[in-house]
Amino acid sequence: MVYEKFKKEVEGILEDKAKPVTWNEIRDSSTRLKQKVPYHVYVHKLQGDIGLVRFRHKHEKRVVWALRRWFEEGKFSELLPDRMQLTILSVKNDRAIAVDGFWELKRVYPLKIGLQRWDVVSAEVEEFFPEEDRRPGSIKLKRDGMEYLRSIDTDEKRIRIAEKIAESGEFLHTDAWKGKTLGLTKPRFRCFYFYDTRCQFFCDQNVCVGHDMDVEEGGEDIEIRGDRVYFVLEPVEREHGEFIWGKSRVEWRMTSVISLTDPLQQRLL
Repeated sequence: MVYEKFKKEVEGILEDKAKPVTWNEIRDSSTRLKQKVPYHVYVHKLQGDIGLVRFRHKHEKRVVWALRRWFEEGKFSELLPDRMQLTILSVKNDRAIAVDGFWELKRVYPLKIGLQRWDVVSAEVEEFFPEEDRRPGSIKLKRDGMEYLRSIDTDEKRIRIAEKIAESGEFLHTDAWKGKTLGLTKPRFRCFYFYDTRCQFFCDQNVCVGHDMDVEEGGEDIEIRGDRVYFVLEPVEREHGEFIWGKSRVEWRMTSVISLTDPLQQRLL
């Protein structure tokens, strides 16, 4: 099924149900949706296109699908979980980019002082949809409700996490990803070059003729230690707080760089 038909079907069923429901309930309500598990790329696109929200039901402990505007209208907030587990990928001051239990990137704040990349925390949520940061993927936490659990301490484990959330570079080439405000991708065949405060690289798309974007954390001073490299990306913010993700063409910047050494490659040397 092509994406536009998938979007129309899912959105229509959610509108008809008018409440959070599981994927199985959505599929059973349709004569067209046959997938046991929905294609993850389509799910990510729906987050921007229709404001899809997925979360674990606070009382029933099942994953449900909903529309963001329902919560903005004051509905169903009692179903949202009180806490979430996060693995931190990038830290700047009291803000972080982390991955949640659905292997989705989230922008979280304020972060407890002292936490760093690869720390795993259990955090109490203050606002799932904060008014002060309305970008999809932003979540406000309670600073005093954060508990350090452990750290991901080996590159082998870190690579497994990065590979689960690494995306195709498609979102860098198309306007279909409306509302997407976070991404993690990797360069093709280590084709990248840092200079000044920018980076040039090729993504995995056949149509890619190269990207050249700002780097937030150091540019040419970034040290690449390992053979696995991942880029954490966010849309550029314009003056007066206007984000280009709200426009038809998104301009991306590199928030941070993750460099890891694959132990399998080391054993082959």
